[in-house]
Formats: sequence, C-alpha cells, structure tokens
Amino acid sequence: MNNTVALVLAGGRIGQYGVLTQNRAKGALTFAGHFRVIDFALSCLRRAQIEQIGIIIQYLPSSLIEHVGVGIPWDLNGYGRSLKIMPPFVGVEKTEWYKGTADALYQNLNFLDDSNPEDVIVMSGEHVVDVDFQDALHAHHDQKADVTFIVKEMPADRCSSRFGYVTTDDADRIERFVEKPATIPSQLVSTGIYIFKAAVLRKLLQQQAGGPDQNLAKDILEKLAPSMKCYAYRMPGEWGYMETIADFFSTQMFCLTNEGFERLQRWEVLTNLDFRGVGFAAASKICDGATVTSSLISPSCHIEGTVERSILSPGVIVKKGAVVRDSIIMHDCVVETGAQLSHVVSDRDVHFGMNSRVGEDREGMPESEHLVLVGKAARIGDKATVTAGTQVPVRSVVK
Repeated sequence: MNNTVALVLAGGRIGQYGVLTQNRAKGALTFAGHFRVIDFALSCLRRAQIEQIGIIIQYLPSSLIEHVGVGIPWDLNGYGRSLKIMPPFVGVEKTEWYKGTADALYQNLNFLDDSNPEDVIVMSGEHVVDVDFQDALHAHHDQKADVTFIVKEMPADRCSSRFGYVTTDDADRIERFVEKPATIPSQLVSTGIYIFKAAVLRKLLQQQAGGPDQNLAKDILEKLAPSMKCYAYRMPGEWGYMETIADFFSTQMFCLTNEGFERLQRWEVLTNLDFRGVGFAAASKICDGATVTSSLISPSCHIEGTVERSILSPGVIVKKGAVVRDSIIMHDCVVETGAQLSHVVSDRDVHFGMNSRVGEDREGMPESEHLVLVGKAARIGDKATVTAGTQVPVRSVVK
C-alpha cells in the first residue's frame, strides 16, 4: 500500500480522564498490561503495510513521543518507511495551536506534499480498533469513493447521541451523515476513521481553512457527505470507543473474558518494549498462598495476596493479605499487606499502604463517577480510606 499514507490524530485533551491524563495524552495511556492505546491504531496500519504514518499531537506530547520514537517497534524506520511526529509549529507565515481536527490536518498538508499519495487514512489514536485496512482500501477503490467511512453496526441498546451515524442506500452509498444527533437515525455508527482520496481531502481542508468551525466530522463531512461520493465500509473487527474513563475501564475488562482475550492475542499488537525494561523483564511470580483469578498479569509482578478480575502492568507487587479486585494497576505499584482495592484505576509508581481501603465493591460495570482514579506516584497511607469516585492527585499523599 505504498500509495496510501495515514494521519493519526492523537493529541487532544481529554478532561474526562482526570489525573490519568494530567501529564500525558490519552494515546499514551497504558492498556491491557503493557500496551499503549495508540499501539492499536499503529499495529492496524502496519498490518496493512501502510508505511508512511504521521501522528498529529498537541496536548502534553512528551510521553507519546517517548513511546513511539521513530517507529522502530512497528518497523516504520528505514528506506520508504517512516513515522513522523507532527506537533503545532511556527512557520514563515502566521501559525497557531490547532483549532480543531480539520485545522490540525490542514496545517500538516505538507506531509502529503512529501509523499504524494493517492489515498489518505485519517483516524484517531485514542481508541482500540481492529480494522482490516487492506480490505477497506479495496472497497474504497472498487467504489471509486471520494471518502470511505469506516462504520460499525451497533446493537440498538448501545446507540446513543455521543456517536455519529450514517444512513446508506442498498449499495452502501452514504445518503446522510449526522454527528452526535438528538435522534438516532440508524445503527451504523461512524468510527471517526476515514479513507480520503488525497486530492479530495486537500480540497476540503483548503476550503475550510481560516474559518471558525474546524471539526472535520461536524463542520465538513456532515454538510458535504450527501453531495459527495461517500461510501460506508462495515468493519467486522472490534471498535472500543473510549470517550470516558468508564469506557476505558470496561474495554479493558472485556479483555478478561475468553472472547476478549482471544481477540487481544489475534490482533498481534506491537508495542515499544524498551519502557522500563519490559522487553527483558523476568516472568512474574505467584507465591504460595496467593490467589489469582480471571486476571492479566504482566512480567515482573510479585503476588503474595489476592488478585481478582484485574489487570496488572509490569512490576506490580501485591503483598500477603492484600486484595486487588476489579481494578487496573499500572507499572511498579506496591499494594501493601492488608490493603483492599476495588474498582481502582491507578497510574504508575503508586504505593498503597498497609490496611488501606481504596474504592468499593459494586455489582456490574461501574460508571465513571464510581471509579477511583489514582495519579502517578501518589501515596495512600496505612489504614487510609479512599471512597468511590475519588480522584487522588499526582504525587499526593493520602493519610
């Protein structure tokens, strides 16, 4: 697919994630143990042999830059292959922070000048996706589409006003696209992933340039899709939309089911294993008397206590008598003797003191306001209590 390039939007500020995105972009968040959220987009593109990828970033980019580097883990470094980080920049003419997705793409049209592609994939790097881009591109070419919308048919009970929707004719040509409507027009959800003819994308962005409305979906495609040659490609693969922290939590918890774990293995997700030495880390140790059920345990963990329905990133220590239940615990956290964690999402390097109580048990999948979010390097003191729905600030101490 040397005539196709990809632009990955990965730099937005996500207020719903609270302390977890205080120092990083959402795409850099740890997912399912040792992956990062952006790994799923990059791995999909690499499987389709998309060899020219630009990542457009703005908000707190350092963690994301450190992770993706020059693309070596995805074999995107070498002759004819490249991964470029594209933050806002100062040029000869007046430039400024990205004002929206359309403006971010417009300010990086030089990426297309350098590679002169026939088609451009535009997608977010902030959701878990499994798209067969080779098949989608074949459909795009067969239909001679200006724009192909990657869509997912959703059960009626999962359709809500937070998604965009398309309606199509019998040949899947798009008759209407509406972003986040009050009334749901169909069950075909737009995933926010598009394949454009490069010339079409350039023209659309140039026409919108300088205006106050710079949302690609709402301000351009919603208005123009019916008059253009736009088609829907119905993706059979997974689309984990993670707008809220509850989405982030439930999407990872799905990986603990047999179906979810099989998908995670099948996707062959690539990641940067240099971070904190994960690539050469020792296996985890489950000690005598420990109990681990329905959980994902990454390398270098040391478990003496109880872990139930949880995901532990590399280097997590759970001491004797401690209980971690229905939680996501990132790199190098320590859960001391007698501590009890339930429905917790913890950033790295957090210390949970002896006999502390963090979160509470509850039936079913929690809403965002029921999860405890713990910022990086926080310290929960011995016998401290942190109630459901609390956010513990980065590097803070709870006594």
